[in-house]
Amino acid sequence: MRKMKKAAAYVMAAAMMFSMIGCGKKNEEATSATTATGSDAQTTQAAVIEDDGDWVTTEAALPDTRRFTIEEGSDAIGINFDDNDLHGFTTFAEGGVFDIEAKGGACEVNISGIGTAEHGCQVYFDGFAMANGCKYRMCFDITSSVERMFEWRIQLNGGDYHAYASDRVNIGPETVSVDYEFTMEETSDPAPRLAFNLGKYEGFEDIGAHTVTIDNVSLFVVDGSNAEVIKGCPVPIQVKVNQIGYKPDDVKSVLVTSPDDEKFKVVNVSTNETVYIGTYSAAAFDPAMGTSVRIGDFSEVTAPGTYQIISSPSGASYEFDIGDGLYDDIYKDVVLMLYNQRCGTKLEASVSGDFAHDACHTQEATVYGDTSGKTYDVSGGWHDAGDYGRYVVPGAKTVEDLFLAYEDFDYTADDIGIPESGNGVPDLLDEARYELEWMLKMQDEATGGVYHKVTGLTFPGMVLATEETEDMVLAPISYAATADFVAVMAKASVNYAQYDQAFADTCLAAAKKGYDFMKANPDMGGFKNPDEILTGEYPDVGLTDETFWAAAELYLATLDDGYLADTKEAIDTKYNTGLGWAGIGGYALYDLAKAEGIDSGLQSNAKEKFLAVAHKKLSSCQTSHIFIGIETYPWGSNMVVAGDGMYLLMASKLEDDPAYLEYAQKQRDYIFGFNGTGYCYVTGYGDLSPQDTHHRPSQALGKTMPGMLVGGADENLEDPYASAVLYGKPGALAYVDNSQSFSCNEITIYWNSPLIYLMTGLQ
Repeated sequence: MRKMKKAAAYVMAAAMMFSMIGCGKKNEEATSATTATGSDAQTTQAAVIEDDGDWVTTEAALPDTRRFTIEEGSDAIGINFDDNDLHGFTTFAEGGVFDIEAKGGACEVNISGIGTAEHGCQVYFDGFAMANGCKYRMCFDITSSVERMFEWRIQLNGGDYHAYASDRVNIGPETVSVDYEFTMEETSDPAPRLAFNLGKYEGFEDIGAHTVTIDNVSLFVVDGSNAEVIKGCPVPIQVKVNQIGYKPDDVKSVLVTSPDDEKFKVVNVSTNETVYIGTYSAAAFDPAMGTSVRIGDFSEVTAPGTYQIISSPSGASYEFDIGDGLYDDIYKDVVLMLYNQRCGTKLEASVSGDFAHDACHTQEATVYGDTSGKTYDVSGGWHDAGDYGRYVVPGAKTVEDLFLAYEDFDYTADDIGIPESGNGVPDLLDEARYELEWMLKMQDEATGGVYHKVTGLTFPGMVLATEETEDMVLAPISYAATADFVAVMAKASVNYAQYDQAFADTCLAAAKKGYDFMKANPDMGGFKNPDEILTGEYPDVGLTDETFWAAAELYLATLDDGYLADTKEAIDTKYNTGLGWAGIGGYALYDLAKAEGIDSGLQSNAKEKFLAVAHKKLSSCQTSHIFIGIETYPWGSNMVVAGDGMYLLMASKLEDDPAYLEYAQKQRDYIFGFNGTGYCYVTGYGDLSPQDTHHRPSQALGKTMPGMLVGGADENLEDPYASAVLYGKPGALAYVDNSQSFSCNEITIYWNSPLIYLMTGLQ
């Protein structure tokens, strides 16, 4: 049963702030269970202890509203450019060629090409708010050196980008003063966009080079008497736990983000009886949290059941379970997310439910810049993220994570629920093969190089996959895509040999061909999007780790002396030792370190280098106030946390230290609620999880696909919505559950995949 639990009465105040999820939850009322310690079995009881009754709690704080006060006569926007500063005005192009500058006390837009759409040349401004019920007045002056049409829009800054207010205006050399009143009738928006669309319009296609001048831009409040108060992000719950729960013998911790709490109690939800009272560690200020934190340990509670932490005076945690099998459902959905991202095939309703659809993106693709008209079948693979692009580089990282989960934990389950289940091949290998078969289509037959990606020229709107019918384009061949392809194809030749020798042979031949391309093009450099392609770039200028990984996997697959020599040369160069899509040297080190029957000096060197990184990660976790190895929170911070957990589990395969396993578990706990925001960052699970993801199928259907790991806290505020509502937030709290915040709330296959490895190892 999906674990979307009903919020308890203890958190009534917090529930008023958060968008809570309510549905049935299976309550386990058993008060005893048999647990194993080593080879001995023992029976544990949910003992009831005397409660002193001194548990005063305070109500939760209110959301931040400082930025969004509505005052009559105030400017939401007020810019005149008199100081020759653009004040945040900037540009977006879809085929347009233009630039802007503050000149002569105005914003001057110099256009040499209008592009292919109305927004082909767009000048825009972010950084203001709009309140429901408020009456506004939009004013500005505009001229054009030629007669033309344009449209101004105040619009939703995401999704379908629909307009709250807009108008089309004919302009020329004489100044036109736009003066437009309107009432904001939609939901208050803390991060809309003012856009001037200066692109292509019917009847004005061939207007040549020209200049548009914009000045005296003002959006001010005419009548704010009926305006809704615009809220920022809710204040997180202060008492945080892993919302999914713990095995009986797990180390169990509670985090309170308050310097005032000294004690906590664990309450059995079914009986409302206290089963444990504990004290917190000393308060320690955590800069990323922006407050002092305390940690409590309740590992002594081992009896199966549903529990809640009550902390004085901060209040209650969300509910959590103790028992076995707690992760069965969420694990299945985290894996099935990859199936639900499959492209070019029908998704079965029996597996995907509301997210089932007919085959999408079956149209053949052309190679960018090729005018021959030749097309290629590159159907298949996984949609990478919240968009429908398919990218070789992150796809290879995802496949590698599935391979390692299969190898390291002998995970041969064949019943996860994909159409291939029951075919005698482990489902993780079946799912990886779906991506590999697409990747084989991405290899250029003539050269052996691999095309970087296949997408449209631009991102589609928030439509279903079957509704993106634009022409597909193969981006140029890249060194990174080719090297990553070589690595996973070489490894595939080993993993599939016992199930399908012909497929394994195909993969090895493709890997060797790709490696020949790499050897012939050592100075190719990192990938850059051509000017007309605006979809995800996945650039990577440091390619020594890709070279190392490709050589290492081919050596492991063949034991060929030539690949051995290349691997020995590469291992001692400078490269990124990570497990991401860009920094992937850790994969090469680990696969060499755990291999048997290879060059002993190389194996020893790889093991030493890998464990040196693992030791640093473990030390960072051990000295962290909240047990995680990151101090700053980048875009995709949840991938970093999951990847650190993965690194620690991998290290536990090479070195006997129980701390690796303990702190790998703590990375899992962070993802499921033991974090600054209190969110369980996997959709569909826990009392508080993301509901409004930047994910086209979810947005198009108005419901969130379960089992997706969102990006999480991003202290750099890398989208307009995050910048608007998270200003001033410390890094660990810089997360917002909104589809407009792609830097916080998008999903990707390669964020799910390290979580798959981590959960497989901890199952």
